Parts: sequence; C-alpha cells; structure tokens
Amino acid sequence: MAQLEFKFGEESFNKLFPYFILIDSSLTLTTFGRSLPKIYPELKPGTLFTDAFRVKKPQITNNSFKEFSSFIGQLVVIESVVDGMVLRGQLESHDGQLLFVGSPWFNSMNEVAERNLTINDFSISDPLLDLLHVMKNLEISAQELKETLITINNQRNELKKANKEIHDIALFPTQNPDPLIRIDFDGNLLKRNPAADVLLEFTHNGEVYNAAAFFKHIIGEIDVEKERYIFEAQSGGKYYSFVCKSLREEKYINIYGRDITEQKETSAELERLSLVASANENGIVFTYPNGEIFWCNDAYTHLTGYDKAFIIGKTPIEIGVCAQTNKSEFSKMLTPFYSGAPFEVELVHGRKDGSYFWSRTKGQPIFDEQGNVKQYFAMIEDISLKKRYDESLEIEKSKYQSIIANMNLGLLEVDLNDVITLSNNSFSEISGYPAGDLIGKKASALLMPFESQQILQSKNEMRLEGITDSYEVKVFNKQGEKRHWLISGAPNYDLNGNLVGSIGIHLDITEQKLQEEQLYILSLIAEKNINAVVISDKDGKLEWANTSFLEMSGFAMEEIVGRKPGELLQGPDTNPDTVAYLKERIKKGLPFNCEIVNYSKSGRKYWVSIQGQALYNKRNEVVKFFAIEEDVTAKKEMEHQREFLMNSLAKSNKELEDYAAIVSHDLKSPLHSIHSLIAWIKEDNDKEFNAQTLQYLGMIENKVEKMDHLIEGILTYAKIDKVEVTLENVSTSEIINNIVNIIHIPTHVNVTIKNELPIIKGDRYRVQQLFQNIISNAVNYIDKPEGVVEVACQNLPKHYLFSIADNGPGIAKENEEKIFKIFQSLGNRDKSTGLGLSIVKKIVDLYQGEIWVESEMGKGTTFFIKLNKS
Repeated sequence: MAQLEFKFGEESFNKLFPYFILIDSSLTLTTFGRSLPKIYPELKPGTLFTDAFRVKKPQITNNSFKEFSSFIGQLVVIESVVDGMVLRGQLESHDGQLLFVGSPWFNSMNEVAERNLTINDFSISDPLLDLLHVMKNLEISAQELKETLITINNQRNELKKANKEIHDIALFPTQNPDPLIRIDFDGNLLKRNPAADVLLEFTHNGEVYNAAAFFKHIIGEIDVEKERYIFEAQSGGKYYSFVCKSLREEKYINIYGRDITEQKETSAELERLSLVASANENGIVFTYPNGEIFWCNDAYTHLTGYDKAFIIGKTPIEIGVCAQTNKSEFSKMLTPFYSGAPFEVELVHGRKDGSYFWSRTKGQPIFDEQGNVKQYFAMIEDISLKKRYDESLEIEKSKYQSIIANMNLGLLEVDLNDVITLSNNSFSEISGYPAGDLIGKKASALLMPFESQQILQSKNEMRLEGITDSYEVKVFNKQGEKRHWLISGAPNYDLNGNLVGSIGIHLDITEQKLQEEQLYILSLIAEKNINAVVISDKDGKLEWANTSFLEMSGFAMEEIVGRKPGELLQGPDTNPDTVAYLKERIKKGLPFNCEIVNYSKSGRKYWVSIQGQALYNKRNEVVKFFAIEEDVTAKKEMEHQREFLMNSLAKSNKELEDYAAIVSHDLKSPLHSIHSLIAWIKEDNDKEFNAQTLQYLGMIENKVEKMDHLIEGILTYAKIDKVEVTLENVSTSEIINNIVNIIHIPTHVNVTIKNELPIIKGDRYRVQQLFQNIISNAVNYIDKPEGVVEVACQNLPKHYLFSIADNGPGIAKENEEKIFKIFQSLGNRDKSTGLGLSIVKKIVDLYQGEIWVESEMGKGTTFFIKLNKS
C-alpha cells in the first residue's frame, strides 16, 4: 500500500487540534493552538515549557528534550504550574521539534463554563463535550438514587453503632484499654475495668476527689434523662473525656473514658499559636496540603486587601500571583511545598487593588503522627521598605566601594584570625602586593617583622574590647624594603552588631619618618652649633633661636619670640645700607649673606656674619626664614690688625727695596771698579807678571764676578714676590727656545723639547727665571761625554705637569730637599751662588704650584713642576 502524506495549513491544523503545542530542542514554546490562550492567558511564544507546565504522566526524571522525545507515541498528561489545569494527549516528532496534540480534561460542564469555553473552542471530533453531557444527565439520574442510598446507609450506620455499643458493653470488664466505669443513679461505684482501677483521684473544676467521692459528686451534674452526657476531668496527670450513657431500665450509667491529653495539649498549643498568629503584624496563613487556605490572620487581609471570606478556600497562588511576580522565584516556593519541605522565598505579591508589594514568605509543614503533611503554616512579611532600603544601600555600597577602591589611603579588612578579607588599590600600591596575593593571607605574617607582630597582637586584643586607636609599625613590602606605616585601626561589626574583625586605614610615612630623623639631627646640630641659629616666620618675626644666639645676644627665649631681630639688636654703628639690603632680600624671599654690627642686651657691640635663606612649602610659598650667625668680632679686629701690619709691612718693604737698591749700587760700584782696575793692571803689566801673579789676579777677578752674581741673585730673590705680577699668555715653548739661545751650553750637551708645550697664564719674566735656572744647572753639571737635557709636559685635567730631565751625576736622596734652600750648592761652589733653585721654589710657590725632584746617582735627575691651569 502506498504511503499517505498529509499537508495541513495552520488554520486547518487548529480546527483539528486547537490545543496543540510545538516545542523546540531548548524546550521553548515555538507556537501553540488558538484555544490554548483561553485557559492560559499569560502564555506567550518563547516561554520555557517548564515555566508553564509540568509532566504528570509518564514519570519524568530529567526535564530534557531527549527524555521528552522518548515519550513519543505514549499517553502524556501535563498540567499548568499556575492552577493545575490538565491536558491529555501525545507527543510526535515534527521537523526536529516535538508536537503535543491533545485537549484539556474537565470533570464537568460547570468547569468548561467557568473557563468561558464554548463548543467552538474544541475540535468537532473531540468527544469530551458529548461525554460531559452524558455525565451531566447521569449525575441528575443518579442524584435520587444517591439520596436513597444515603438514607439506607445512615440507617445501617445507626444499626452498626448500636451493635457496637452492645458489643463494647459485653467487653466491658477486661478488654477495653480505656477506662470503663459503671455507677448507679446515686453515684455509687458498681463496676470498673482494669484501666479504670488505676484512676484513684480526680480533679474537676479545680477540686480534687478520691474515686468514690468523685462519682458521688459528678452524679449531681449528670442528667440521667439524657441518653448521652459528656464531661472532662483530670486523673494521674492526664486529661480524660467521659461519655455517660444512661440505661434507665437497668438503673445504672456506663461511663466511657478516653485519654485526651494529647488533644488537649495540641488544642492549647493551637490556641496559643492562633493568638500569636492573630497578633502578628506579618501575614499568617494555614493551608491544607493541596494549598487551600483554611485560616489567616487580620494582618494578611490588610496586606492583600481581600477579606477573609474571599481568602478562605483559595490558594496563595490565586491570592498573590500578579504580572510582576517572578515565575522562577515562584517555582522556588512550589517545589519544596509539594515535596513537604520548609521554604523561604522573596517575591512580588499582588493586592486586590492591582498594586503589589515585595514579600518574604516562610513556609513550614506540619506533620501528623505518621509523618504526613497535614497542614502548612506560612508567614508573609512585607519587605518593600527593606527592598527599597537594600537597593539604596547597594547604590551607596557601590559608590563607597568605588571611593574606597580609589582613595589615596590604604584600606585593609581582616577577620578575627587576622586573615585579610578586603583591600583597596592604595594598599596594593604601598605594600607591593596585588589584591589576589593578599586575600586569604594573614596580614601580620605576610608584612610584619616579629616586633611589629607583637604590637599588632596587642592592638587586636583592644579591638575585641571595641577600642579604636592609631599606631606606627615597621613593615616589609613585597620587594623586601623596610617601610614605616601609620595605621588607624577600628573594630569591624556585621549588620547584627557582632564583631567580625578589624578595619584599618594605612598611610606610608617612611618619608616623613626620614624627615623627622633628619629634622631631629638638624635640630641637635642647630642647638649644639657654636654659631647662632635663628628661625623666623615669613614676616621676619623670630620663632626660635639656639643657645648660642641667646648667649651671644644676652636675651632669653621669651624676650625674642614674636620680635624682629632689628628691633632687638641694631644700634648706632649698624650700617643702614646693610639693614636695607636685609629687608629687601627678606621681602623678596631671597637668600642673604652679609656682615652687620649688632648690640647685645647689655649694650656690648659685636660683629656678626649672617647667612640666611627662605623656606618654602609645596605651593612654593615662603613660610619661614632661617639664618646662621657667626660672631666675627675677633676676626674683624684681626683684619684691622692685619691691615695695619700690611700697611706697615708694605712701608718696610718699600724702604727695604730702596735700601737694597742703594746697597746694590754702593756694593756693585766698587766691585766694578776693582774688576776694571785688575783688567787694566793685567793689560799694562802682562809681560812683567809671572804666572803665579797672573793666577792670583784671575782668582780676584772670579771672586769679584761671583760677588756681583751673588748681589744680583739676592736682589732677584728679594723682588720675586714684591714686584707686581703681570698676567699674560706665555708660550712655554718660546721661553725654552729663548733660554737655549741666551745661556752658555757646552758643546757636548744637547737640549731638546720632547712634546708640544702649552701656553700658560703667567708673568713672562718669572716663567723665564723658573725654567732658566733649572736648565742652566742641568747643562753646567752634566759629566757625561754626551749630555742630554729633555723638556716635556703632561696636560692634566686641572694642571700642567712639566719635567726637565738630564743625564748628569744625580742628586743624593738626603739632598733632594736641601737644594731648594737659599745658599745651598752641591756642586762647584765657585760657579754657583746657591740661589738658583731657591728662586725657582719661590716662583712656584708664588703660583701655588708644586716642585719636586726624582734622581738616581750616576744616571741623572728629573725636576717636576706642577702648575694650576687657572
């Protein structure tokens, strides 16, 4: 047989299955039949199947598309999660989705009418309506039969009840566990079963009776004309309910007792609970296991706007669900409710007037003796204000968290075990640890040496007592650097006021501590300084002075504070120009350096040298001045004495120079005359004098020449530091070449310049004297067949280092210092005056240079001359 294929449009499919549901692989409703919204008004495409329905049959373990697909071809019963409305049908596969085709299940036509459904809302082929009509007719026909059966059944029950009472009486003596008592119409005890024998005393209406007296008492309350009479009494710590049945023909009464202690206690508990619930400001409801409310307090009616008559018989779903109710939160309540478990949920609860409020609903099942849920107790609290407060609190919390995270001070929270629970960015910056390395670590162990840990331990003990304080500790950052922190610590409490740890604000004061130490050292230096030290404000008024200033001025500290130094110290001989200079420099915030005449408190006049400077803040504003003052009175007096002595010395030197010139003239004139006379005598008597006489005359000539050189050398030595120095650019290379040309150099001696010689600042005459005396000595005393004199120079950063080396006989170590002294000659004393190297030394000293000699006997000598470039 050929396979049939059917194609329907959506309109045609709706006629056949007006309650169909199409479900995709994510269990989302893609579309549904046209009649379905009439019974589920809130149903929309895109709704999760599990938010709208649950599967009652077959049994389902996992809400998944795969498991749903396994039910294809089976009877499937689903119900609404809102009101329990049932649909019966089957699942089929359709284009990778699941198609549910079925229809709602009603028990009567009344239910159809309540849903506002008509025949047009059903498929024409749906037999449900026909079936309901038949059932309706059957219900009417069956009603009469039912009433007849009820009558017969009541009669039968009465008969059974009578038979049971007769049977109970037959079993009276021994078999009934409840107390059974028989008394006559006078209250005398006739018979008791074993359960009644143990009841020796009875309490009734607050009076205590023994057994015999009690029934004498109670017979007065029993109406023997009534078939049944009930009373209650206590015995043996239990409550009993007694049913009295009068048997008038037999003239006795059977009293049937029942232990109602548990019911009494339960009733009392329920009465107390009812009183508490009624007085509770929160809404209280009691429901049956199916969710139907059978009791509520007044607070619940005020919360919802409904009266009790409307509420009783409804479910909390029917009363409270509104458009704003979150369905997922709602399911958090339904799941534990249907499983008999407690629940607590926050959701939006509707009111009669269409408004709504945020509620916190707490539910608690009440179980019977078999452990089955017999009731549900629920409390509904209006938390709208708290919700608004929480929202506001979250906003504030977010704002303050942002402030805390970005504030310049380090913040740290720790629990009671010193474990870090929170830190901000600034704390990470000062500690070097990112937040991830801090959270969960013990703060003291991570950051502090042992001594600081001991301090922190004592502070944590103070936190336990609720004490807040500030303290300083030494810590190590992540890089191992030692830092100083100032910590302001306080106890940290939760919302219930319980101490949960500590919170601290941290400031890195390492730089301040260093500054404090420096300031302390500076203050010690200032205080112990032999010079006076003063500090003034920006207007020049004194704030502090050290002991040296007080001793020098003669004033006490309280006498100078707030006063300007000029008011205290200046007097007649104080230079007004110096005072004006100081005022101008202070006004402009500039450094000052001067000498001024001051007067002490006693009037003593003294000179001080002042060096002062302004102190600025971070905004570059002058905040203070400080100055160091040195008593230079003695120095001034010495300067006056020196000036006097210098003038006297200059006068003496002038007189000495004049005297030397006169002496030189007076000494040299006779010498020249003697020299000329000897020369004439030798010329005139050249033939007459024998060799010895000529030798003597030659010796006289040599002595006269030496005497002339000696006088010239003395004059030169004396004038070196007396004649005014003329500074000019002097080419040392040119000087050396000139010297080689003018002095007598033996033929076996060669003078060379090794490298380029510099141009120096100096007096040309003295520079020539310096080099000429050294080179002359060198060429005159060389004893080698080939004599060498070498001149060189090294260009150092701040100096020129000249060297004059020869290969002469050398100078002994013990004589290296002597050669620079006046009239010291180590060679041929006939040729030397002993002044040449003394003149060299004096010229080098004049230029603040250095000269020294290095020599080796038999090999030669090198003279070194170091001259400043400036």
